[in-house]
Amino acid sequence: MKTALAFLAFLIFLGGNSLAQTGQITGRIVDKISKQPLPGADVTVVGTELGASSDEDGVYVILNVPENVYKLQINYIGYQAFVETDVRVVRNKSAYVEDIELIPTLIEGEAVEVNSRFADENPEAPISNYTYSREELIRAPGAGGDVFRAMEALPGVSTSGGEFAAFSVRGGSPRENVILIDNIPFSKLTHFDGGNNEEEEAQGGRFSIFAPGVIEEANFRGGGFSAEYGGKFSSVLDMKIREGNFETPTVDARYDILGWEVNYNGPTAVLDNTSLFLSARHQDFKTILDVTDQKDLGDPSFTDLIAKTTTRLNGANTLSLLGIYAPEKFQRNRGHVLESLDQAETSLADVSENLWLTGVNLRTLTGKSSFWQNTVYHGFRDQDGEAGQAIPLVANPQSEADLKPRIYQFFKEQLGESGLRSVFTWLPAPGQTLSLGLDVNRKAYDYRLTQEGLDTLYTYDQDDFRPDPDRNYIIRRPQDVNIDFNDEQLYLGSFFQYAFRPLVNLTLNLGMRYEYNQFNEDHYLSPRASLDYLLDDKTRFSLSGGVYYQAPDFSFALANPLNADLKNERAYHLIGGLNRYLRPDLKLTTEVYYKQFEDLIVRPDRTSQQLSNAGEGWAAGVDVVLLKQFVNKFYGQINYSYSQSKRDDRDGEGEYNSDFNQPHIFSILAGYEFSKELSASVKWRYATGRPEDGYIIHADVFNDPGLLRYSKEITGNNSGRLKDFHTLNFRMDYRKQLGRVALVSFVDVVNVYNYTNVNQNRFLPITGKFTEEGFGILPTGGLKIEF
Repeated sequence: MKTALAFLAFLIFLGGNSLAQTGQITGRIVDKISKQPLPGADVTVVGTELGASSDEDGVYVILNVPENVYKLQINYIGYQAFVETDVRVVRNKSAYVEDIELIPTLIEGEAVEVNSRFADENPEAPISNYTYSREELIRAPGAGGDVFRAMEALPGVSTSGGEFAAFSVRGGSPRENVILIDNIPFSKLTHFDGGNNEEEEAQGGRFSIFAPGVIEEANFRGGGFSAEYGGKFSSVLDMKIREGNFETPTVDARYDILGWEVNYNGPTAVLDNTSLFLSARHQDFKTILDVTDQKDLGDPSFTDLIAKTTTRLNGANTLSLLGIYAPEKFQRNRGHVLESLDQAETSLADVSENLWLTGVNLRTLTGKSSFWQNTVYHGFRDQDGEAGQAIPLVANPQSEADLKPRIYQFFKEQLGESGLRSVFTWLPAPGQTLSLGLDVNRKAYDYRLTQEGLDTLYTYDQDDFRPDPDRNYIIRRPQDVNIDFNDEQLYLGSFFQYAFRPLVNLTLNLGMRYEYNQFNEDHYLSPRASLDYLLDDKTRFSLSGGVYYQAPDFSFALANPLNADLKNERAYHLIGGLNRYLRPDLKLTTEVYYKQFEDLIVRPDRTSQQLSNAGEGWAAGVDVVLLKQFVNKFYGQINYSYSQSKRDDRDGEGEYNSDFNQPHIFSILAGYEFSKELSASVKWRYATGRPEDGYIIHADVFNDPGLLRYSKEITGNNSGRLKDFHTLNFRMDYRKQLGRVALVSFVDVVNVYNYTNVNQNRFLPITGKFTEEGFGILPTGGLKIEF
């Protein structure tokens, strides 16, 4: 008790007198398309008489601002008005606001007020274009500040919830999304990706590598995206890591049930005109899994270290350096097996992974109406692990001694990735934008998989080859599995796109993308086009379409040499949408889409690693969004999506549901700011259960009562469904400013009413039964000290 009182007294001493203390607000106003500074923009602090105008470099400084949380309103002739929320001023500090990018109005003298970065009225972007700010990501209920988990609030986006953070879009898979971080298209940005069966592999990763507050802005496009992006064909998530404050430093530290986090945000001590943002966190899930009675899942832990510097070399050049190191470890041992129901989940694993990423970004204003952005990067992923089974030695194991470990698979994977991304943008005349770009990426892949002895597969498809059709299991020999692969692959991409206004209220965007993939040594051209028509100052109609290609994954080549002949998968998008502002802070969006798929990669027989391009399919649906932006303390959102997504392997069995075909997805989110110190938000979400295979169960497959085992024969591809998904998430944030020191606490609860949202029904060969895999309630909370 004495220690706590002494600590509180120390904080009060650091804070000093809290009366009549002021700070300042500084930032820069630029054109969203050309990145040119906008001099003379009016920046006002909403609810006060304070304000300033931007100078010739677009920079503004507002002095003597009392300590509080504010909104900034920006007005500039010929541009949409903009309101920046959550600008927190602390005494004797400069509140640095990252570049505010204004969008030109289509009708001179008319403007739609955009009240949050969640809405983006860029006529060159599709309707399904949403932007999250840093505060919106942090406050998303149930996301825990994780950018990927926050995406589930968007229309047409599906997640498994609970265990998995990876997201799928409009019936696609998590591996079909273009994800960029600071203009770097790196392929691995999540922890604990995949798993030990097909269901877990399909659902992607569990957690992003970014701690809460690391991502400054996340822009999402759900389809119909421009020729600037390639390699995938579902969606684009373009994220920007936070820049450091150029004026004054801030340090914060957080501790909660999952682990710890430390951040630094401020100028560097050795370089002029340079800011530094540094984030370090460690999370260990052992305690939370014990508390929520999920000890059988194993022991996962990870660490994330992220550093970014930003240097303003001069008025025309900005240089940023990025470094990321993200190790992880997962272990499941005999103790975890004993915690599983009937000790039937017998898998063992010991896996460690290290991820590095470095990048350099240089943005150059090459003239009064053009800029050039160049990015070079290198990443490396190293995974090492072993897997096996715990074999029961007695009928009802009670201790680890009753389980014999058999480790029979050993693997080591190394992936090096280096690349260049260059984009030049020029505005030759008002209402016209020309962009040219180049992508170069080289991957080096080294993979070794060794199986010792025979392995028995108790799950198989009715069409899989079995030497004896009466044998209801498959024996997998080492020669069927063992891999020793080392190769490199080059990817080249280039694009151009031209946006222009033939009419004052009509914007056309035409583009073409070229791609070459060394995997199959084929060349591909992808034409794309969109139009945006402003019906009036509150209503916008959009139409977009194009051709999109997705290259085969590098891992396909190592599985079988014949897979080198695989072609790129192809998709055609056609999307139409209507966007209507009912009030300046209330927007209704409706979007209809259709996608056709060709040359999809399928695996005809799970006993063989050979793949083919026999698959085809389609997806169609409608997304409806009612969005109340953060004005006057309240914000909210209601989404409904209806969709169908089908696939056909052309094997004579006809169409079937794609892995993420969820016809109905509904969510409602509401948040309220009770005061400048206290805010809360809540979200309820419902989704049709994901498809699962139809099956029959075979008992005593060895005809040996002393070795009783069951098998599962798949009789229908995705012909059944998991239970419907629904969850209620809640978050509350409280901040107390004690002079220069702030105490920040939060509570974030996923699945308040503890309903088990199943992401897979795991088959247990020992009992012939299924166990529902999925999280129930997952409470987190913590305290952060900021000074």
